[in-house]
Amino acid sequence: MAELNQVIADGLTNAGEPVAINGNVCYGHMQENFHTSDLAPAMEPKRRALHRFAQNASCFAEVGVAGGHAALLALHSNPSLKYIGIDLGQRLRASWPPVDVYVPIVFRWLENRFPGRVKFYQDQAIAGLRQVVFDQPFGPIDLLHLDAQKNNRVAELEAIWPRLAPRCLLIQGDNRNGLVQASSARLVEEGRARSVDLTHMEKLQSVNYGVLETGSEVAAGALSLDGLVDQRILVCVCHQDDETLFCGSLLAQLKGRAEVTVVSFFRPAPGRRDTDTREDAMQTVCDMVQARRVQLPFAVESDYPRLRRFIRMPEDSSTEVPEVARPLRRHPLFNTLSGSAYALMKRYNPSTVITHNAVGEYGHIEHVFLHHAVSLAAARFAVPRLLTFGVNMPDPNLIVPCSSEQKNQMFDAYMPQWNGRALYDFAMQEETFVEVATSKAS
Repeated sequence: MAELNQVIADGLTNAGEPVAINGNVCYGHMQENFHTSDLAPAMEPKRRALHRFAQNASCFAEVGVAGGHAALLALHSNPSLKYIGIDLGQRLRASWPPVDVYVPIVFRWLENRFPGRVKFYQDQAIAGLRQVVFDQPFGPIDLLHLDAQKNNRVAELEAIWPRLAPRCLLIQGDNRNGLVQASSARLVEEGRARSVDLTHMEKLQSVNYGVLETGSEVAAGALSLDGLVDQRILVCVCHQDDETLFCGSLLAQLKGRAEVTVVSFFRPAPGRRDTDTREDAMQTVCDMVQARRVQLPFAVESDYPRLRRFIRMPEDSSTEVPEVARPLRRHPLFNTLSGSAYALMKRYNPSTVITHNAVGEYGHIEHVFLHHAVSLAAARFAVPRLLTFGVNMPDPNLIVPCSSEQKNQMFDAYMPQWNGRALYDFAMQEETFVEVATSKAS
């Protein structure tokens, strides 16, 4: 960066201009002698975010290259990343530093520094984005930074839309600006984007930028593993082992990439070989995947005789949805479980809730019971996304390949008292999940 700063400073000096630059991820707006100044503290969260996002991206496009500092940070964050930069490079206001001098210098320097990895367009934003769509210099764009004018962000996104990856992170620069905020709100309202919550990542939070997820899959409402990254996820299970059986691979994939809370609603049944070890084993699993664990005290795992008066399980098929014979709210435990689920949602404010499905996976009546309790709470809370485990459910919306090594480590935490690999034939297969409309949740 010192080399980039010096080449800009030399170019400005040779042109008889003061050494000053427009604001970017490293320096303040119209900052003089930036090349000898410290980095702007206010932009540190955005720098951290860009570094993190670039590590998981393959092609980064940016409107508003300015001094090239965002490009430099992203390219050094990921050696395989490709970069597309668009900047008009004209001094539209007399008060601006001479962008017409230093933008071409930045373009040439980055081209020499990263041969074959960068492509630049000195053009107006929408015209440049349309040219990118026509040229297709690299693969689909999965990271987009809009950081130039404030009043045409929606049109800019529409211009580049055909070259976006199915899921693309959009960094909205100058997010304090009302026009920028309005553009984000419009995209979310129209279903073309969704907000990415960063509140659980303290070092990435800043009022200076916003983050949306956009692209064709988001617009179509499609679900993907990457779509759960950076989200708040509440996993509601009956027993200490369900988290490993039904979503162990998912939890392994989300380790360090989302804020996950796993709640078991039933305490271990007495008299089992693993009664005294199950909770510790589940805690070990949650520690492995960096998830918060909560154990509720209100119910004990057992075959509730009265429960069968409320839910009639099919005798022959685990894929048949059980009949709810009596209103579940009349069961003395139902309101406690559903109310507890709702309280947890209020506390952790999840963007996604995951729980058991309507058939109880392999026909487990307590799973069916909790499915209804959590579904009711999710509808009451209006949780943005409700997923159920996909075992014995048709048409999954999300398939997660089995993370064999990680999942085996989870099972080992329960050994030797309990061996899920031997008991359940689905345990080491891919995991599936089905999305349920919360407005239809029972």
